[in-house]
Amino acid sequence: MKVLLLVIDGLADISHAELAWSTPLQAASTPTLDRLAREGCCALMYPLRPGICPSSEVAHWNMFGYHPEEFPGRAYFHALAAGLPCAEGDALYMLNLVPVEVRREGTFVLDGSPAPMEDICMAWAERLCELAPAGMRLFPVGGIEFIAVIRGGSPHLRPTDTFLHHLPVEELRPAEGWEGDSAAAATMRTLSAFIAVAEKKLNEKTARKESRLGLIVKWPSQARRAEPFESRHGMRAAAVVSTPCFQGMGETLSMRVVTVGAGEAGKDLEAKLAAARSLLREGCEFVFLHTKHADEAAHTGDPAAKAEVIADMDRALDSAAPLCDDPDLLLVITADHTTPTTRDHRIIHGGDPVPVLFHAASVRRDDVTGFDEVSAARGGMGQLAGEDLMPVIRYLSRNARFYTG
Repeated sequence: MKVLLLVIDGLADISHAELAWSTPLQAASTPTLDRLAREGCCALMYPLRPGICPSSEVAHWNMFGYHPEEFPGRAYFHALAAGLPCAEGDALYMLNLVPVEVRREGTFVLDGSPAPMEDICMAWAERLCELAPAGMRLFPVGGIEFIAVIRGGSPHLRPTDTFLHHLPVEELRPAEGWEGDSAAAATMRTLSAFIAVAEKKLNEKTARKESRLGLIVKWPSQARRAEPFESRHGMRAAAVVSTPCFQGMGETLSMRVVTVGAGEAGKDLEAKLAAARSLLREGCEFVFLHTKHADEAAHTGDPAAKAEVIADMDRALDSAAPLCDDPDLLLVITADHTTPTTRDHRIIHGGDPVPVLFHAASVRRDDVTGFDEVSAARGGMGQLAGEDLMPVIRYLSRNARFYTG
């Protein structure tokens, strides 16, 4: 039996007063998801652990059945997606060029329209790349982002980007436990020297000292491949995605990667489902499909708008009924994390569990009649951790090894 794993990024949410204390998923019109829930079996899943707010890449890595010590880092995924030259063992860091303000409490990133910063980055890209010291190469990868590749460097530095702009930018320093490591110290000197020179050049004609341009560091990574997904799980795998993170993750796991992006939520999912159907027909046994629209809708802070996006995706699922109802297919629908729909700047992702739906002829049906975070708590598959997902998928798709004794 083949597998389609549909991950709706940030689908799960919290309850909202303006939705009569429903989540956007509960409030949305989802007749297709509800039908699939009635015909299948549901569960609640903590992508990492209860209360932990995971990033998308870490949650997916765990859900795919890979261990934290095997994780190369998100900057490496972006480098692969961009086709950047890097050798096994190189250290990679994502650098963002942002407006910053120096205050008594520290240096803070200033929020605002990204468009002017993108223009500044384009104007400075070549010059900044020329400033990279020996042993380091800098590559612009779009928007405000640059990737630093340090030959033979260490990935064991703490990021300076806090992602929460009410907090000051951190100091670049070795990660905990790596304070005495010579490679980490050398990498820190290389990055620190570059940032100091680059920021001086960027701001040398700026009269004001408070508002400046700065480079902040995130996603420490190391170039290294992981065990192929097929070797680990016994299924020829493909990824239908639209973001650099998951393009690169698919390549890292030796999946066949198909990049599809088609605008608004329903059309995007419809196009990706069509691509997934073609891949399954061509012999792929496991297709991972990722869509980010629910997560993006949550970050606008409008729960009703997120509910509309979810309803639009449900209509796209209905258009793919022949695929979803294939008797030789296990369809799994879930999310990588909760994204609370709030304008609270302290919140990015949530630590709540997410619903999981298993739909196939091989699945024992439960009495859940709708697909949402609350109904899934009654699901027949119980409560899962992210690392449980692939063993359950292998079992339900009849790709697990069976023993008698």
